[in-house]
Amino acid sequence: MKTLLFVALLWCICCEASTGQAAVVWMKNGDRLTGTITQQDKKIVFLNLPYSGQVQLPRTQIDRIEQPKIAAIEVKPAAVPSEAAVVKNQPVRQSSVDLTAGKKRSSNSTDNLGFKTAFEQRDDNLRLTFDGKYDYETSNSLKKTHKYLLNPGADYFFQPQLFWRNKLDYAQDFIASEYKNVDLSSGLGYSFYDTAELRVELIALAGIKRTYFKDTAGLELVLGDRQSLDFRHIQLEWDLRYVWPGSSFELFNEGSYLKPVNQPVSFLKFKQDVNLSTGLSYYLTERIRLSFSVDFDWSKIDLVLPQDQVIPVDSRDLHQKLSIGAKF
Repeated sequence: MKTLLFVALLWCICCEASTGQAAVVWMKNGDRLTGTITQQDKKIVFLNLPYSGQVQLPRTQIDRIEQPKIAAIEVKPAAVPSEAAVVKNQPVRQSSVDLTAGKKRSSNSTDNLGFKTAFEQRDDNLRLTFDGKYDYETSNSLKKTHKYLLNPGADYFFQPQLFWRNKLDYAQDFIASEYKNVDLSSGLGYSFYDTAELRVELIALAGIKRTYFKDTAGLELVLGDRQSLDFRHIQLEWDLRYVWPGSSFELFNEGSYLKPVNQPVSFLKFKQDVNLSTGLSYYLTERIRLSFSVDFDWSKIDLVLPQDQVIPVDSRDLHQKLSIGAKF
């Protein structure tokens, strides 16, 4: 029994010695990351970086870990670690908040004010995400847009790079006739890179979207007695982020391409929907950042008249935004 206690205590001390200390992690792609190892297991090493916070590094991508030697610790075989000395693995959490202002270029120029927040938590094989966004636009002192979007999601990792995503996109518009959109989708994703300096992820999804309409004059000619339209779709999403080496700049590009697989009404053809956001962030401090982004939204829709006459009724919006925010 004393021998088992001695082995258990020695294991705890070794684990404690390997975490909470400065370390240099050499990746197989040649990158070198310097920070503090907060916890680790057989698959993942959690490294706290000075500017980016805590990141998770799959051991399959690590070449070696260098740590300074620690002083020898005298171990008494009869000693039993107290319950307070046991440190459990904690989930990795990241969150951000941004206040935005900008211009929208479409058929009419508008001023935009907005607020967005993002949350991400990784715990073993599960990653939980939540994105929220609020937009308010005016043109010549007239309200043009007043809406919010909520996007919760969950990713389950079968392997360090392969995962399955389930997500919900909910949008509420206080002005437009299509006042509510609910989109449920699910699909397979692959994380090519997910380090402090670089994230590259692609996700292929399939789902169903339902759009609800207000009682608007003339809309019954399109919908009849229906108050909503449903259509199934396939979708490709991407998330690209790159921290410029030796600087405080971060490049980002994220978006989605959606293609309907059925048409809810015969005289409206929904062709595709593209959402793209690309820009640059500059970190004033470890957490505070300034960002400039260009957002492009394109919905391609055709109106089919009698005798198969087709009239494009596309919607294109270009947003230029400046924001200040914080990352935790």
